[in-house]
Order: sequence, then structure tokens, then C-alpha cells
Amino acid sequence: MTRIFTILFCLSMSLGFSQERFSSEFNPCKLEEKVDASKDQYCHNKIRNHTKRPILVLWAKENLLMPLFWDSYVCDNNQCYSPAVVKCPEDAANEVLVDSTVNMDVHFQTDGTQGGAHVVIWVNEKDDTTKKLKIDYLFNKTVSNNEVKNIAIKMYPNPASNAFTVEYNTGLTRVELYSILGKKVVSFNAGHFKSYDISNLVDGIYLVKLIGPNDQLLRTVRLQKRSPRA
Repeated sequence: MTRIFTILFCLSMSLGFSQERFSSEFNPCKLEEKVDASKDQYCHNKIRNHTKRPILVLWAKENLLMPLFWDSYVCDNNQCYSPAVVKCPEDAANEVLVDSTVNMDVHFQTDGTQGGAHVVIWVNEKDDTTKKLKIDYLFNKTVSNNEVKNIAIKMYPNPASNAFTVEYNTGLTRVELYSILGKKVVSFNAGHFKSYDISNLVDGIYLVKLIGPNDQLLRTVRLQKRSPRA
């Protein structure tokens, strides 16, 4: 019996160490201050390397909750990206040296209206996409675990030719499409199992903003419009 416990202990320790190859300085990273459109308001955070060799890390951004006309963007150790960029490019991975850190900041763009936002950054090593670190960035927002888990949104097909559908289990009220430059293209009233017609749009990448009650931005999803092949 003692031997079994020893083996289980060693396994749990090894798993624990494998999961701690890198970590964030703050999780969640919280920003609590008055909304000011004239200020650069952001959560400053760092990713630390716990291994004995340099690692390359990538990130992906997900806007979970955000007021209408707000947006977010990421500044890592390499550069600041536009709000439309939701993934770190493969050729721009951040190198984290041994026992060192890189920046992983989320900036909030507001229109001056008071509110709160919740952004999630997923971080993983470039050569290992199976283990991801989830980091919550909260701006004047406290989100319970149950609230986050209860938000489930699925959009398909993607790419889409003529129409797409959004399945959801939360209070979705509108579906808005924006060009990659941020110009609103079309807006739909949301409905369960409703199909949204995009047959008249030109081919390209669009940002689909899913809006909930009180103009709360629930999610932003990239959609590729691609005409059927002849």
C-alpha cells in the first residue's frame, strides 16, 4: 500500500511540474478605474518561463463580455496588435528566456461610457498546442466561474457562402458584421436556429459581434465569407 501511495505521489508531482512550464504573474489581471476614453487603460501582465531552456509562446484573444463600441487589443513582447488580431502570428512567437518573462498586456478601447469587460487570453507553447494557460483580464468586472461556464456560443459554417447560424444558451439579441477595418456592414436581430443571410457580401474576412442585453458584447468571432466554387 505504501508503495502505491509513493507511486501516485510521484506521478502527481511530475504532472504538477509539467503543467508549470510557464505561468502568468496575475490571474486574473484586474483593472478597476473610471472609464476614460482619452486614457490608455490596460492590464499589465507577464508570462514567466519555469523551464531550463528558452521557450516560444503564442496567444489567442477572446472577448467574453464587452460593451458595445468598446474593443480590446493585445501588446506582447514583440508589438501591439490591432483589435482585429485575435491570434499571435506563428512567425511572431514570443521567446521567453530561462527564468525570465515577457509582457502580455490587454488594452481596452472605450468610447467613454461606463461599463465593464472580460477578455480571456489563451497562452501555449509554439511546439505544444495541447497545454494552454487561460488568463482572465477584467476591467471593472467581477465574473463568477458559473457565469463564464454558462456562456456557450457556436457559429457555423465557417467559412460560409450564403448564410451562417449561431447557436447560443445566453441572452443574444443582435448579430452584427463588421469589416476587418471596423466598419459595420449589416446587423440582424438574433433568434434561435435563425439563418443569417450574407449572400450579398463580398468575399473576405468579417468580424461577427454577438450582442446581448444592454448592448453587452458577448463574443467577437472571425467569419470568412467565401463564394461557392463554380
